[in-house]
Amino acid sequence: MKLPYSWLVELTGSRWPAEEMGDRLTLCGTACEDIEPTVRYFDKVVVGKVLDVKSIPGADKIRQATVDIGKEKLDLVCGAPNLKVGQKVPVAKLGAKLAGGIEIKKAHIRGIESSGMICSESELGISQDHLGIIVLDEKSKVGISLAKALDYDDYIMTFELTPNRGDSMSAIGVARDIAALSSSKIIRPKFKIKPSKEKAGKYIKVEIEDTTACPRYAARIIKDITIADSPWWLKKKLLMCGIRPINNVVDISNFVMLECGHPLHAFDLNRFGSNKVVVRRAKKNEIFKTLDEKEHKLSPEVLLITNGQEAVAAAGVMGGLDSEVGEATTDILLEAAYFNPAVIRRSRKFLNMTSESQARFEKGVDPNGIEYAIDRAAYLLQELCFGSVLSGMVDCYPKKIRPCKVAFRPQRCNDLLGTNYKTSLMKNVFKDLGFEVTVIGKNDKKLSVIVPTFRPDIEREVDLIEEVARIRGYAEIPDAVGNMGPLFTPIHPLDKFKEDMRSLMTGQGFDEIMGHGFDDSRLASLVNPNQPLLKISNPNSVELNVMRNSLIPFALNIVKNNIAQRNLDLCLFEYGKVYFPPDAKGNWREEYRLLILVTGQTPQSWRDSPRKYDYYDLAGVLENLSSRFKMPGFEFSNSSIKCFDNQLSFEIKSDGKVIGKIGKIDNSIAAKFDLKQAVYVAELPIPGLIELSDNKRLFEALPIYPASSRDLAIVVDETVKAGDIVSTVREAAGKLAEHVSIFDLYQGKQIAKGKKSLAISISYRSSESSLESSQVDERQGLVVDSLKKEFNAEIRDK
Repeated sequence: MKLPYSWLVELTGSRWPAEEMGDRLTLCGTACEDIEPTVRYFDKVVVGKVLDVKSIPGADKIRQATVDIGKEKLDLVCGAPNLKVGQKVPVAKLGAKLAGGIEIKKAHIRGIESSGMICSESELGISQDHLGIIVLDEKSKVGISLAKALDYDDYIMTFELTPNRGDSMSAIGVARDIAALSSSKIIRPKFKIKPSKEKAGKYIKVEIEDTTACPRYAARIIKDITIADSPWWLKKKLLMCGIRPINNVVDISNFVMLECGHPLHAFDLNRFGSNKVVVRRAKKNEIFKTLDEKEHKLSPEVLLITNGQEAVAAAGVMGGLDSEVGEATTDILLEAAYFNPAVIRRSRKFLNMTSESQARFEKGVDPNGIEYAIDRAAYLLQELCFGSVLSGMVDCYPKKIRPCKVAFRPQRCNDLLGTNYKTSLMKNVFKDLGFEVTVIGKNDKKLSVIVPTFRPDIEREVDLIEEVARIRGYAEIPDAVGNMGPLFTPIHPLDKFKEDMRSLMTGQGFDEIMGHGFDDSRLASLVNPNQPLLKISNPNSVELNVMRNSLIPFALNIVKNNIAQRNLDLCLFEYGKVYFPPDAKGNWREEYRLLILVTGQTPQSWRDSPRKYDYYDLAGVLENLSSRFKMPGFEFSNSSIKCFDNQLSFEIKSDGKVIGKIGKIDNSIAAKFDLKQAVYVAELPIPGLIELSDNKRLFEALPIYPASSRDLAIVVDETVKAGDIVSTVREAAGKLAEHVSIFDLYQGKQIAKGKKSLAISISYRSSESSLESSQVDERQGLVVDSLKKEFNAEIRDK
């Protein structure tokens, strides 16, 4: 945003030089990125009067002009189509250096000597307009410097504003900060409308269909205006702000927007099409033609201003072609409204259009500043366009937006900033910013601050503390000379688990992948058909149109891309979020999950030859995870999970509770990702894993009594689960069983069909004494009896 230095001085009475003003504003957060003198290219440019214009033989586009510049008369060659005898024009003398690197030297053109140049706005750096020369006021004195004639000796200050400071996108907004920094008051322009007896409500009515998108809409009627060029003082301010003057009506609406930050729009009342303004959402595929003569096919995301039948403007973005103000306009419908910033942002993205108005509406304007803005514009239309302002403002404001009230503790402010500011000083800062302050209770320990609606970014006490810091100056905050907080900040359990888990997984040779959170709804439904999808209303592409509800689709895409690059052997994991639509109570749910994936072959080493990864590799990783975080042992229970092969599809359980899933990706789903090799995946919710983990580190003395081992071979039905056998052995052996494991599985000629042989190792140990053989044999006998009873097991002696 650009503003002239003189305008800020006019609004504040500040005597700071431009550089100092820019520095002070930057230090308070209203960053002034650049300060450029307006007369940079005005040296040796004076006012001249055109005495004669002659054609040049053989040249259609250039002419010879004789110009009086006071002390001498110059012959110049000029190609401007608007050059006429009697005009007062800017003349660059020999040696002048103009914009674009132009240096004025004597030149011979078509045999005619040219000793200067009649300048356009572009050559003087005023604007980009180079289609014609500048024609000065006829009262301008010949021979004086152009800067003096135009009263253009100024500085243009360029501001880079943060997205939360929509209030600073105006001269008054920046002046408010200057006033607070200098403990002064804003000098607002004074004006008084002289309305006619005729009522505006006779000509227009306002209806808002979507009050969330448009909480307020106001209108005024100005009749019998005259369309003409704006006076130079108005043009000058617009040009310094980087806006091209058009005509007095459009220039006034732009000027008021720059002055107070509230965009306005003027419609030709006679071309509006009805006496009713209806603010509504666009219909699907509704056609609308904007001021740039482009047709747009709309969606309900776009908010429209209509005449009850058809659109006349895209609210807050751009006006329509059919109702724009032109040379024949005599009556005006002047609009001032407050639109929901989120709605304007969506409209802008859909239409792919930007404008000065849209930028301000999107950052947030003051809903209660509408009356000042529309009255200011009506006054200027009355004075500069000679219009008749009809009595009254037609204002549709169904639910008034109230100022925010924030409790403030001065002591808390000093504690946070490390300062010793007095309460009176803090109160003055707030008052200088335009806030209302009252004391709560009998002392100044707590204040109530009413924040005006032009500052929607201030919602909490800490926001007010920031205002004190930035206005008083961050340099006043003392350096810390000692630690005022805890020396150690504990890590959040979620972050600690993530780091420990990452260390464990990378230590086992896994690579981490990171997903972006989006999925293709078709693939997501295929992988998790029973899970609800959270759809995105404005997706970047069809392939990324929902928030993911599982980590599996993204991981499979990663596998697909790696295989395409001939990287076939993969061990991957992801620690990421999944998302779900709100439940019946309106509560949204996000959940961190852990995904582990293996595919391809194991690495070759001096000891082992490569082999294909299988389900047991993945189960082994989960066992390591369980061991590392001191979790109860995992159980794998057969379950028909849609994305897995029926033969290798398991629920992961702990203490009978389902905490995840593991299996081999079904071939039909793998084919959707162009995967031909087997892929094994496990997915577990992180909160469940943290709940199961035991962070306590218990240290036990090393055993002083020896262990006694027993091996046992049994034959059972092949449908019996190994986990059930281990559980039965543990229960029967009791506390003396230190370790139980299955170390061999056999099915072959010596074993009947439908049966399997399992070898079980049991290690017995007592912490109180050495075990005698009879004690071990007794426990071993209980184990055998339990296996026979539970599984009809046959004990193999050989």
